[in-house]
Amino acid sequence: MSDRFGRFEDLPEGRRRAVVDAAAEVFGGEDYARASTADIASRAGVSKSQLFFYFHNKRELYLYVLGALTRRVAEAVVDERWYEIDDFFELMRYAATRRAAFARLSPRVMGFFVRAFYPGHRDVSGALDAFMTDSVPAMVQAYLGHVRWERFREGVDPMRVVRMLVWCGDGYLHEQLRGGGRLDMEAMLSEFLVWLDWLKRATYREEYL
Repeated sequence: MSDRFGRFEDLPEGRRRAVVDAAAEVFGGEDYARASTADIASRAGVSKSQLFFYFHNKRELYLYVLGALTRRVAEAVVDERWYEIDDFFELMRYAATRRAAFARLSPRVMGFFVRAFYPGHRDVSGALDAFMTDSVPAMVQAYLGHVRWERFREGVDPMRVVRMLVWCGDGYLHEQLRGGGRLDMEAMLSEFLVWLDWLKRATYREEYL
C-alpha cells in the first residue's frame, strides 16, 4: 500500500466509506472519462483538494475503490457457513445467491462492477484487465482451500471450470448490456444456477452427482 493510501486508511471508517460510496455511485453511473472527481468529493462531503491529498489522481482513486469494493463484496459473501461447504458447486451456488442478495441491498456497488467491465479508457483498461486475470487464482487460493477437488473426474482441471464460470458471467453481461440494456440480477442468478448444474454433470464423478 502506498503512503497516500496509508493516509486514507488512517481516516475513521465512516469518512472512508463515504468517499468509497460516493466514488462507486459516480463511477457506476458514468463512463470513466466523464466521471467527475468534483462530484465525488461533493457527494462524500470533502473538498476536491482533500480528495487529492489522499489520491494522486482519478486513476488511483478508481483502483483503490475497485479493491475496497471487492473486499466489501467478499466480506458479504464469505461467512461462517462458507467454510462448512466443501462441495465446489454447492459453494458456487451459495456465493451466487449471497451476491444477488448483496446486489439488492447495494445497487451502487454492483453498478460500479458492471461498469468496470466497460471502462473504455486507457487510464484503467490495462489495470482492470490485469485485476480480472489475477483475481481468479487469488480467489481460489483465499476462499476455496477447503474444497474437495477430488470430486472432479480424472483429467478435469478445476481451474478451467472456475474460468468457464467467469467467462459465462462475462459473456452474459456483454449480451445483456449491449446497446445500453440493463442487467437483471435475478435473471442472471437463474442462468448461473443452470450453468452450475450443467458443469457439475459434465465434470463431477458419478458418485457425487
